[in-house]
Amino acid sequence: MCLFHNLIWVILLMGHLHGYESCIEKERNALLELKKYLISQSIEEESNSVLPTWTNDTKSDCCLWESLKCSRISGRVTEIAFGGLNLKENTLLNLSLLHPFEDVRSLNLSGGALNKFNGLFDDVEGYNSLKRLTNLKILDLSSNKFNNSIFPFLNAATTLTNLFLRSNNMGGSLPAKDFRDLTNLELLDLSRNRFNGSIPLQELSEMRKLKALDLSRNEFSDSTELKGKNIQELDLSHNKLVGQFPLCLTHLSGLRVLDLSSNQLTGTLPPSLGSLKSLEYLSLFDNDFEGFFSLGSLTNLSNLRVLKLCSKSNSLQVVSDSSWKPKFQLDVIALRSCNLDKVPQFLLHQKDLRHVDLSDNNISGNFPSWLLENNTKLKVLLLQNNSFTSFQLPKSPHHLLFMDVSVNKFNHLPENIGWILPHLRYMNISNNGFQGTLPSSLGNMKNTEYMDLSRNSFRGELPRSFINGCDSMAILKLSHNKLTGETFQEPPNFTNILGLFMDNNLFTGKIGQGLQSLRNLSLLDISNNNLTGVVPSWIGELPSLTALLIANNLLEGNIPTSLFNNSNLQLLDLSTNNLSGGIPPQHNSQNGVVLLLQDNHLSGEMSDTQLANVEILDLRNNKLSGSIPEFIKTQNISVLLLRGNDLTGRIPHQLCGLINIQLLDLSRNRLNGSIPSCLSNTSFVTGKKCTSYDYDFGISFPSDVFDGFSLQQDISSTNDSSRYFKSLLMLDPFSMDYKASTQTKIEFATKYRYDSYMGKNLKLLYGLDLSENELSGEIPAEFGELMELRAFNLSHNNLSGAIPESFSGMKNVESLDISFNRLQGRIPPELTQLSTLSVFKVSYNNLSGAIPQGRQFNTFDTQSFVGNNLLCGQPTSRSCNSGTFQEPDSGVEDDDESTIDMESFYWSFAAAYVTILVGLFASLSFDSFWRRFWFDMVDAFIQKLHGYKSCIEKERKALLELKEYLISTSQDGDRDFVLPTWSNDTKSNCCLWEGVKCTRTSLRVTEIAFGYLFLKEHSLFNLSLLHPFDEVRSLDLSRCAFSALFDDMEGYKSLSRLRNLEILDLSSNEFNNSIFPFLNAATSLTTLFLRNNYMNGPFPVKVNFQCSDCTSDHSYILLDSLSELKNLTNLELLDLSVNDYNGSMPELKNMTTLEVLGLAWNYFSGPKPIEVLCEMKNLQELYLSGNEFVGQLPLCLGSLNKLRILDLSYNYLSGNLSSSFSTLESLEYLSLSDNNFEGLLSLDAIANLTNLKVFKLSSPADIIQVDTESTWIPKFQLTIAALPFCGLEKIPNFLMYQKKLRVLDLSSNRISGNIPTWLLANNPELEFLDFSANDIGGVLPDYFGHVLPSLLHVNGTHNEILGNLPSSMGEMKNISFLDLSHNNFSGELPRSLFTGCVSLQILQLSHNQLGGHILPGQTNLTSLIVLRMDNNLFTGEIGTGLLTLVNLSVLDASNNRLTGAIPSWIPEESHMIMLLLSNNQLEGTLPPSLLAVYHLQFLDLSGNLLSGELPSSHVNSMYGISMFLHNNSLTGSIPVKLLENAKILDLRNNKLSGSIPQFVNTGEMRIFLLKGNNLTGSIPWKLCDMRNITLLDLSDNKLNGTIPSCLYNLSFGSREEEEMTSSSFGAFDFGFVESLEFEFYKYTFLVEEFSAYYDTFMIVEIQFAAKQRYDSYTGGTLDYMYGLDLSSNELSGVIPAELGELSKIRAMNLSRNFLSSSIPDSFSKLKDIESLDLSYNMLHGDIPSQLTSLTSLAVFNVSYNNLSGIIPQGRQFSTFNENSYLGNPLLCGPPTDKSCEAKKSTKEADNGGEEDDDEAIVNMMAFYWSTASTYVTALIGFLLLMCIDCPWRRAWLRLVDSFTASAKSVICQNH
Repeated sequence: MCLFHNLIWVILLMGHLHGYESCIEKERNALLELKKYLISQSIEEESNSVLPTWTNDTKSDCCLWESLKCSRISGRVTEIAFGGLNLKENTLLNLSLLHPFEDVRSLNLSGGALNKFNGLFDDVEGYNSLKRLTNLKILDLSSNKFNNSIFPFLNAATTLTNLFLRSNNMGGSLPAKDFRDLTNLELLDLSRNRFNGSIPLQELSEMRKLKALDLSRNEFSDSTELKGKNIQELDLSHNKLVGQFPLCLTHLSGLRVLDLSSNQLTGTLPPSLGSLKSLEYLSLFDNDFEGFFSLGSLTNLSNLRVLKLCSKSNSLQVVSDSSWKPKFQLDVIALRSCNLDKVPQFLLHQKDLRHVDLSDNNISGNFPSWLLENNTKLKVLLLQNNSFTSFQLPKSPHHLLFMDVSVNKFNHLPENIGWILPHLRYMNISNNGFQGTLPSSLGNMKNTEYMDLSRNSFRGELPRSFINGCDSMAILKLSHNKLTGETFQEPPNFTNILGLFMDNNLFTGKIGQGLQSLRNLSLLDISNNNLTGVVPSWIGELPSLTALLIANNLLEGNIPTSLFNNSNLQLLDLSTNNLSGGIPPQHNSQNGVVLLLQDNHLSGEMSDTQLANVEILDLRNNKLSGSIPEFIKTQNISVLLLRGNDLTGRIPHQLCGLINIQLLDLSRNRLNGSIPSCLSNTSFVTGKKCTSYDYDFGISFPSDVFDGFSLQQDISSTNDSSRYFKSLLMLDPFSMDYKASTQTKIEFATKYRYDSYMGKNLKLLYGLDLSENELSGEIPAEFGELMELRAFNLSHNNLSGAIPESFSGMKNVESLDISFNRLQGRIPPELTQLSTLSVFKVSYNNLSGAIPQGRQFNTFDTQSFVGNNLLCGQPTSRSCNSGTFQEPDSGVEDDDESTIDMESFYWSFAAAYVTILVGLFASLSFDSFWRRFWFDMVDAFIQKLHGYKSCIEKERKALLELKEYLISTSQDGDRDFVLPTWSNDTKSNCCLWEGVKCTRTSLRVTEIAFGYLFLKEHSLFNLSLLHPFDEVRSLDLSRCAFSALFDDMEGYKSLSRLRNLEILDLSSNEFNNSIFPFLNAATSLTTLFLRNNYMNGPFPVKVNFQCSDCTSDHSYILLDSLSELKNLTNLELLDLSVNDYNGSMPELKNMTTLEVLGLAWNYFSGPKPIEVLCEMKNLQELYLSGNEFVGQLPLCLGSLNKLRILDLSYNYLSGNLSSSFSTLESLEYLSLSDNNFEGLLSLDAIANLTNLKVFKLSSPADIIQVDTESTWIPKFQLTIAALPFCGLEKIPNFLMYQKKLRVLDLSSNRISGNIPTWLLANNPELEFLDFSANDIGGVLPDYFGHVLPSLLHVNGTHNEILGNLPSSMGEMKNISFLDLSHNNFSGELPRSLFTGCVSLQILQLSHNQLGGHILPGQTNLTSLIVLRMDNNLFTGEIGTGLLTLVNLSVLDASNNRLTGAIPSWIPEESHMIMLLLSNNQLEGTLPPSLLAVYHLQFLDLSGNLLSGELPSSHVNSMYGISMFLHNNSLTGSIPVKLLENAKILDLRNNKLSGSIPQFVNTGEMRIFLLKGNNLTGSIPWKLCDMRNITLLDLSDNKLNGTIPSCLYNLSFGSREEEEMTSSSFGAFDFGFVESLEFEFYKYTFLVEEFSAYYDTFMIVEIQFAAKQRYDSYTGGTLDYMYGLDLSSNELSGVIPAELGELSKIRAMNLSRNFLSSSIPDSFSKLKDIESLDLSYNMLHGDIPSQLTSLTSLAVFNVSYNNLSGIIPQGRQFSTFNENSYLGNPLLCGPPTDKSCEAKKSTKEADNGGEEDDDEAIVNMMAFYWSTASTYVTALIGFLLLMCIDCPWRRAWLRLVDSFTASAKSVICQNH
């Protein structure tokens, strides 16, 4: 046997040495036959490429042929493989051709992309064919088109060990029985087929030798129990398995690989997974597991190398405590969506990790740099979508290749990232909060191919090293940052880049020529920047460019023709620039191009080839003219948008050939003619002919980084150096496609609004918009065939005829608008079949008949049908059954009815002319207003020709007499200022005097105005002084403080002498109702102002007045008629506003000419308060604000069709807006603010008010919810829209159509989401914007200030806005007020904010997360008054930029992280009033210059690290100062002058020492707090001079001595005069009124100007101990808090009885001192005391029973004293518990458990019921003797014990020795 073995080895050795000459001839011929067959089955043009090395050359060794291997000994073929064949369809393989290869062991027939066998056959052997291949072990039939028919053939290959059938067309149930004879099978791969049903694991288990089974990527839904003990690898991934985890799998003890990923398994994961001891690979990715799973259950799987867990439902909670240490070393760990809140601790023990995926969890904290340090082989790190905050890198470089940390909360990118991670090829850090500039070390990443830095807050320019490095870059994303500078003026080094995204930044300048070197660039996006200049022509010459986006910049000039010559270009977006000129005639794109050129200034006409090779063309909102050309080559166009140009002419018939059109928008042009009926031939009928269009453009290519990690089938390979895990079935694959794309977004009008459509939504939208043109004729009936149409708009044209019944065929239409035409006839009832119709509008036509009902028509409101007076039925209010409703005559109209008889026209015109002329001359003979007006005009004309000299002497003297009278009634000091220009100089022209105007011809005085006069009290005006001015027309006596009128000659008829008086202004005086009889005589009045006087009572008033002709007994009579102003029949304007009228509204029926009525700010009410005005049909302006009207708005207001102004604000109205408001077509101003409207309020009633300019609505009770979902389109353009307190949850839709807003107030609502971009972009004239107190989130658009440069006032406080402040805010040059406090802004403040907003007066940014330095450099904010930046994250020192804020009065930078010293450069003459820098980290001393600032009233430096001594200089505050210096480290003594001019001084918790000085000038001190210092000495008597003190806290010091009895002089609120005169100090308020110099709306005496009280305030918060705790007191609560705290000192002596005089004090604390004596009975006078603490003293005696009268006492503590006697009971004392009396053993009675009965009986027996006064006196002699004896006894005992040897004796002696030695050494040193 040994010899036999040796012989075999010799034969093998000889074979290796000599080889063989060639393959066997038989097999050679068989191979050629096989090739011949394959050629016959290949496509003819590919026949020459079939196995080209298989030749008939006899010298050719077939063993060396392609895809063959032979035995080295026998020369027989052992392996055959086909590849790269391009076969015909349905090709079958003839198995008989394989029979000659008896020794073949491996047969690889797997296909590629084209090599697809469909079946097997053998005409001789049949199904037994493969049985002839007795040595066949491996058969690979993957990637073909085999179906289940091949299984009988395969079952004959009984020698097979490996069978690969992946990626074929097999399906149905898996026929496991067809493998019953393959008993030697070890590997079976059936993946990537379509098998379904249950997995027959039980049948497959009968294959005893089966080790690896791959059933992945099928459609299996269930499985039976698997029993095979030899199974080692099982892949069931990517199926549809449901139910819980199969527990049978945990019994497969030999299992090495288990993959159940991407199924639908649910339930919890079993801990028994830990029993699979051989497990090396476990993947449970993408299932729906839930509940808790402890990774500790896997601790004993020592062979585990790959672990993957993920729950799609995010319901799996993976836990990993730190108590276990794993026995395995992993290569791959993936724990995605496992609800982790920290990095699992067991990873600390892993050293061989190569792939880590912890994405989609909730992990917070620092970046796990230790993962890199511990695992030097780590290549992939995925941490995206977590909450990591700090990015910390290891100290040494690492070879990481792939890193994704996007969607976290990082804010700082390490500067050395490029040096630590130089080998990165993929880096994604997008969607974080990274700030600052880009690290220059990024240029060291030479191998990076994909880098995504988008959606952060990076700023500054791109580093030079970055541009010159990164030469492997393929995709770079820098979008949505704040990067600045110019774009690549020099060529970058990454010349192989494919995608460059720089959009939504702040880049400026021209498009850099450096981009010209990027010859491989495919996608370039630099939109939404501030680029200027022209579009360079070379950009169109980039050879690989497929998508170019430069939208939303400031580019000018023409469109380069090179862009239209680039044949590779597929997307060109140049929209929203300033481009001009014409459009190149044709684009040469090979694959179809998308052209977005809207919102420019393009002009000229379009070419007929404009649509050639174009898929989307958007030319909206340009200046194109001419007609629409007859386009050619329109087969590709899918979207054509020409809205908003100047196109004219007809719609060409060539548009009917748009076979692929989806959206066609020709609206807002001037197209005329009829609508072509052939438009029904377009794709709106049946959809597009071509559906392959994709409007999303991008680039994608696979990474070549991880080739070794991709899936391989070469199971014989041993090279696994770059693989994660190797098995029979798989290598753990990792691959990543580098993707970058952009979506095409198209805006189209549907359902009354413009929406954006992209992606799949865009592909499904079909729309046709021909609205707002001049189209005429009938609507073609053929349009009913447009079945695919979803939006159809023909509104605002001149279309006539009926609505086609064929419209019922538009089955998919959702929006149909044919309003504002001339349509007639009925609405076809067939339209109710349109089940998808959600918007239907036929308003303002001539339709008639009944409105159809049913289905969608039941959902339409009246707005759909308004303007059709002959329509009836729901939802209108007109009934179709009414007898008055008639159908229009259906007969044919008379064609001649419109013919004009010209002869009759001429005669009628001449007669009318003569009649008017005669009437004019006749009218001039009567004395009337218009006659006088006519002659005035003539006088003015003549005067211009001749001029005039001076006024009439009579009137001149009368004016001087009038002045003399006014001087006599003026106050003494003001007489010299009364009408100073009215002089007696004969050369002075009185017509030029102040307040006087004359006619130009007659020189008569026509206007007199006094102006401001300072008269004596109760001054009367003598009307007789006005009689000489019989031509006066206007008399202005306003603001003169007259109390009444009189005339001793004419009496009440005085004003009748002024027969030309038309305007009388008596406003702002002190007149009462007594003047009405005088006024009733001025019958010529047209305008009467009585506002702001002292009139009251009901109106009409009843006035008692004196009759001059009556006897003395009846000198007073009651005149109602005069009080009603009955005779003022010419009155057009009556203003009674701002008086005290009450009761019902006045009935002014007699004033039929009244046009303007002002009754605002009175107290009118009544059952029907407003209805009485509805009869006044001529009213144009009605002011009823500020009254007490209740109930609903009266319907009759709708009858006042001339009304222009209606102000009902500040009343108590409720209900809803009546539909009658829709008839107020003249209404311009409507104010309903501050009423009690409640519930859902619809604004539909105002939709058609075409003249409306001002609309105000609010309900401060917050019980209203304005309907925001209405789809009506307003006909008005508002100037002012004020909707605060309206319960809005979104911005109302009607604001979308407003373009002229100047004031917008949406404050105090519940609006959420982002600020709509359209709201800002549509209203460039906006000056006042208030969206405060909402739930608005998102970020402020970067262009916020750019599109709103006119803003004056912005209030966005109390929202949830994120991100950085836009740098464009610097463009708001006129802004005065900006409040963005209480949001979530972050990042640094843009420099432009401080250099550009030159008019800013108030800037409030409090309570955000802003960072960086405060004003490090110069600013231009010279007008800034208030700057509040508190409660942010600002760092560094206080910048010198504050020096440039020369008018700054309030600075609040408290609660930040400021460092350094407080600057001393604030000058004395500074305007600073409030300075708050508390709770920072400021150091150094308190600058003395701060105390010298003259205007400073509030200084808060508390909570810092200040040290040193307090300045000893004088406090120079003009109005008194409040200083808060607590919680610092101030040392030294308190300066004696510190309290001068101080109102509040808080020095608590410092390190002050010394005694309290004898302060001077303390009369203004209100709060004085010195708690928690090291003060010593006694309480100075000077403190008793603090007459206005409210809180005094000297606790927690080392004060000694007695309590000064003079403290009772301290007021603590007890002085009545203080209560009357003292002002609140709980809040400091600083404000000023700023009336902006413009008017939003003006009409008659209503001027809607903007005036706001800009104020800023600081709530003073003081902590004071009361009721055994420290509470904070603020605002009004602090004003009423009075307290004295002397606790925790070393005070002694008695409690002064005088303290009982502090009757207003609420808290007194004298605890923890050494006070003796008894509690004063006078404490019963402390009537307002709430907290009294006397504990921890040496008080004795009884508790005074009088204290029970203290009804406010809530806390009473006398514990740990020497009190005795009975505890008082009753009232508040019944509420105190035992803790109030602890430590007083001689006290008895409740609430203690000591009874007082025994003590009472003893006292009564010894003293006859009288108490012994000496019971508390101690026998001092007995005390001294007992003390001495005790001391002697203890001393003797101690000496006796020292004689005994014991451990403590020795310890004592050692202690004495040590002390003695120490004492000696000290003495020696001193000598």
